Amino acid sequence: MKRKLYLFLLSLLVVAALVFTACDKEDTGPKETPEPTEVATKAPTPEPTPTPTPKPTVEPIPEDKKGFPQEDAEELFKDTFDEEDFGNYLTLQGSYMAVEDGKLIITEHWSAYSPIVDYQLGVEHSQYQMSVTFSASSGTSPWSSLFVGCRGPEGNVTIADKIGYFWVAFNKDAKAHVYPGGGGVYHGEQWNLKYFTIDLPEDFTENHTVTVVDCGDVIAYYMNTAEEDYYLILKVTFEGEELVIHDHDGNEIWREENMLQEEGSFLFFNHYCASLVDEIVVKGYK
Repeated sequence: MKRKLYLFLLSLLVVAALVFTACDKEDTGPKETPEPTEVATKAPTPEPTPTPTPKPTVEPIPEDKKGFPQEDAEELFKDTFDEEDFGNYLTLQGSYMAVEDGKLIITEHWSAYSPIVDYQLGVEHSQYQMSVTFSASSGTSPWSSLFVGCRGPEGNVTIADKIGYFWVAFNKDAKAHVYPGGGGVYHGEQWNLKYFTIDLPEDFTENHTVTVVDCGDVIAYYMNTAEEDYYLILKVTFEGEELVIHDHDGNEIWREENMLQEEGSFLFFNHYCASLVDEIVVKGYK
């Protein structure tokens, strides 16, 4: 009996050993190679938003040069009217303008023109100036004149009935008629009555050069005379919200709310004043 039990147990151990060996061989055999998974790729780095290039800036003009014409300033525009070419101007009613014998002839009607030179003070230049050489053969009233303006609209041309621009008007008389552009009502409701008058040392029946200078906090108008290359007609300064005008001797002659825009362009507006223009020059001082 014991012998049979012993043989039975021994046969169970042999069977178990064979089963274990077979399983071990199956587990260690070669396994099916899995398909490779797709390799993840890194998304491209987005291009950074370009930073706007800051506008160049220049140093403010020195105090001893501020508001004074600078002979060594960079020439930005010049027209001596050797030929008729209004491509460098913005014009209104240009049919009343013509070029002949080296002069811009402006008939006794109304027209407006502006050299295409916008100015942004402190960006490329700290001060701008425009000189115009001309004579007038008519005009006896403040509004029958050749208006020389500054702080005009960029990329446009306008006339003196708009608020925001500074004008000084000249005709054959020895007077300058100032239209400060402030929108105040001085003598009446109409634009052509919003002025005051300054006496000049010489009239404009012969050629004179008017130079307007703008450096931001000073606007000044000059004319040449027999004794001075730059006779100061007036100077504009700014105090808080006000515009203040001084005469040749430095006396305050006008004060009002400042309605001028900060920068722009130089302007001409001829209002029923027959005139001849010899030359226009625009300069910028760095």
